[in-house]
Amino acid sequence: MTPGRTLIFNIFILLVSLSTILAESVHIYVSPSGLDTNNGLSATDPLKSLQKATDKLDDTGIKGKDVYIELMSGYHDLSSTLIFKHGYTAPVTIRSYQHQQVHVTGGKRIQSNLFTKVTDVNILKRIPHEAHDKVRQIHLPDAGITDYGKLSSYGFYVHRTAPLEVFINSQPLHLAEWPNKNFINVDEVPDGRSGKRFTYENSSRDSRWVGEKEPWVYGYWYYSWADDSVPVATINSSIHQITLATKNRYGLKKGSLRYDGKVNGYSNQGGYFRVINMLSELDQPGEYYVDRSTGILYLWPNTATGTLQQTDIVYVSLLHDCIQLASGVNNINLEDFTLEACRRYGIAGISSSHVKITNLEIRNTGSYGVNCDKDCRSITVSRCDIHDTDGGVSLTGGNRVKLESSGNVIEDNHIWKFGRATQVGANGISPQGVNILMRYNHLHDGPYTCIRWAGNDHIMEYNHFSRCCHDSSDCGAIHAGRDWTMRGNVIRYNHVHDTIRYWPGASVRGVMLDDQYSSVNIEYNVFYHNEIHTNIGGGRDNIVRYNVFYDATSSSMQVDGRGIGKNSHPGSLATDLVKMPINNTLWSSRYPKLAAMAHSSRKGYPEGNQIYHNVYYNEHGKKFIAYSGGMENDAYYHTYENKHSFSSSDFLSPANNDFRLQCTAKQWANGVNFPQPITLDKVGPRYPYGPTYLNKGVKPTITTTSYTPGPCNTGTVAPETNIPRGSYLPDGTSPNTLITNITNVGCWLLVNSCPADSKIHGTFRDTYGEQHEQAATDEAKCLARAAEMWRHCGSAKNKPVTVVYGPTGAMTFGGDGCFFADYGCKNDNRPRFERDYYAEQHENGSTSEASCLRRAAPQWKFCGSQRDKPYTSIFRPTGAISTGGAGCWIKVTKCPADKTVKYYFYDSLGSSNLDTDNDVDECHNRAGYFWRKCGSHSQYPVTAFYRPSASHVTVPKTNK
Repeated sequence: MTPGRTLIFNIFILLVSLSTILAESVHIYVSPSGLDTNNGLSATDPLKSLQKATDKLDDTGIKGKDVYIELMSGYHDLSSTLIFKHGYTAPVTIRSYQHQQVHVTGGKRIQSNLFTKVTDVNILKRIPHEAHDKVRQIHLPDAGITDYGKLSSYGFYVHRTAPLEVFINSQPLHLAEWPNKNFINVDEVPDGRSGKRFTYENSSRDSRWVGEKEPWVYGYWYYSWADDSVPVATINSSIHQITLATKNRYGLKKGSLRYDGKVNGYSNQGGYFRVINMLSELDQPGEYYVDRSTGILYLWPNTATGTLQQTDIVYVSLLHDCIQLASGVNNINLEDFTLEACRRYGIAGISSSHVKITNLEIRNTGSYGVNCDKDCRSITVSRCDIHDTDGGVSLTGGNRVKLESSGNVIEDNHIWKFGRATQVGANGISPQGVNILMRYNHLHDGPYTCIRWAGNDHIMEYNHFSRCCHDSSDCGAIHAGRDWTMRGNVIRYNHVHDTIRYWPGASVRGVMLDDQYSSVNIEYNVFYHNEIHTNIGGGRDNIVRYNVFYDATSSSMQVDGRGIGKNSHPGSLATDLVKMPINNTLWSSRYPKLAAMAHSSRKGYPEGNQIYHNVYYNEHGKKFIAYSGGMENDAYYHTYENKHSFSSSDFLSPANNDFRLQCTAKQWANGVNFPQPITLDKVGPRYPYGPTYLNKGVKPTITTTSYTPGPCNTGTVAPETNIPRGSYLPDGTSPNTLITNITNVGCWLLVNSCPADSKIHGTFRDTYGEQHEQAATDEAKCLARAAEMWRHCGSAKNKPVTVVYGPTGAMTFGGDGCFFADYGCKNDNRPRFERDYYAEQHENGSTSEASCLRRAAPQWKFCGSQRDKPYTSIFRPTGAISTGGAGCWIKVTKCPADKTVKYYFYDSLGSSNLDTDNDVDECHNRAGYFWRKCGSHSQYPVTAFYRPSASHVTVPKTNK
């Protein structure tokens, strides 16, 4: 070997040896029975404190190596927040040693034998009589505790810092309050909404509140989607009046909460509260009160016996955050232990990266179990059991301007009971930023939203949601709102159920797209037993497809157009729109519809939404979609090819939450390539979660052998006899008796006067249109010739041009103004062709096609909604028509697969079986049915016209 090669070889060996040395792992052992004077490098010589273990990370011989801090069995009570101040070149892992039972706490244990009965006569006078033998007390300084914390405002998205809290056998107690499970109605607000005084429903109970040292109130003061806690200045029990020390968030109003178990609606929301932190209301197990002036803790144990035994474990919280990752900290792994009794966050980070939080139990925190702010990257929260918190996991990460992914993952977790004090905004998962993956989680029993997201390109899939939104209204189990730029989000393959409203106010939904939120794909999910499964709150470009919607208590979906009109765009929408570079190459290629929308005068219109290929079942009378006024519009909500199952037999076993399709639903699914719905065993955690010692989350195997599907219920078909009349102005639904001297071939023009071209006159074949514009074989192109010829003739007022398409008899006019063709109004039975003066004078109907055409349906209703008197509006400058009347009508361009299907007909079969005369979505769905029946040819679209609202849907959608 040459000297040069020898040198290279020796350098290579040195580098390999160095990398081997650097890759060596170091184990630091910590035990509650250890000593911080030990070296901690063996299980027989452990340190006592985690703080001491983390201090050694920068020691020579340890720094730069893989480090495992091995926590040995027992309770590791942190004396101060465990802070990681900088990043690490190799991973640092804190975990249980050999899967032993390990608790890391931000609190201190109080021996149960230190609690005594209450003997102070003055205290006994204050607490309820039933509590005298149950309440126990301790002078906290005698247990070495002098930091009682302080009460601070919480509610409505405030991340709470709790005062000293108490936990017995890991179960949290709460501040003494009343009522224990309900609220008190506000009676009067003498200073108005913005005042601080209010009276409340008469009760002699408030006499005991006078003299309380630190009373607070908590409630939904104005809206049932905004809770708030406020300190009390004075209580006047003689007139039942409370004066607040500070104003609350949204003001005060009179309440009308019912106590009979029934739920009032939207206009009755808010105006109810409860009193908290009152010694005089310590009246049931699980309540406590701290007298900060004396340092005495009073509690009624929440144990099975209602007393404290020697074996009961009592903890109080002391630290704000238990574990803190300073800005820029990386390469931290936390594994396989319980973290608890923190006044604010269990784990708090700022712009951290490459952090893995795995198999933890996080419980009894004052706010979120995990919270990472600013730009957190590659954070994984996996297989954790997070409960009894004030929020589950909150992660913000990625760069929205550059659309850089955060790389954050929240998967296989059990997150539940995550709103102990705060109701609104203490969410199960709060993702913000770009591309956070949330999958295989089970979220349940949340007072408000289970996932409340913000940002772009998030994926929410294979999750199991149940019993979300149970303490509020106007809420979604999965919820976002008020930002046009937060696009690209996907909600798929989830089970969402039992999202039910128990309080007054707006509905709760499985998925809630609030305040014009846009561009969300909601697909392949199973929704059941929700008040409303999904809503679209005026947003754009949302796609809802391939979902099962089963048994909504109100309606399957709810849509509106809240962005239309003056003052309908909250300031944040317009502000946030200009903050993002939506027109640069990256954004415009990723979200082309957003770039186009930016220059539109119709930003607030809910255009481009698509709702198709969903299957739904509801009790009779509950609709598929509840529309706000005027939203039954194909340009707003293109709704088609949705299957209405009239029997639960279309699903394999709803009682077992198995919604795989059978019977008529399966036949429909085969026609539209609808895949079998995901089953419950395919959502939620895939692996055991929480520390190994808990042995939780072993998923049972679900099979269909435990239940037998019922028989198919096909029902019966009744013939339709009450067929409504077709249009007076023939559109193909009835014979053309107005123009008789034509044949059923070609395109015909009737010109009575053509001032600009005197050679044109009379009734004749439109040879020019037939030769140059396919008017002989294309109905739409023929009818368009009326307006073209009127303009050619000089656009003279009151000199219309009539056109008739011979093969179908359809006709229209070209001319000026907005007109009606009708059979009379109410008792008037004369067919008429008349100018719609109201539309022209009040709604710009002479120059606006949309304003003119939308008059047909309301005028038909005004005239009595009679089946034999439809109304047709004609906007003569374009020849466009719209008919308001009875029934669902089908227009088939051509039906190669079934020659018996007529060109334009009343859907009597749909009326007798699907209620298409009264349900706009049932009617619209028939377009897809007949299109497939005719062979699914893209060149032969089918249109369903729902005449009661003059709306229509075409399948496949055309640009005509």
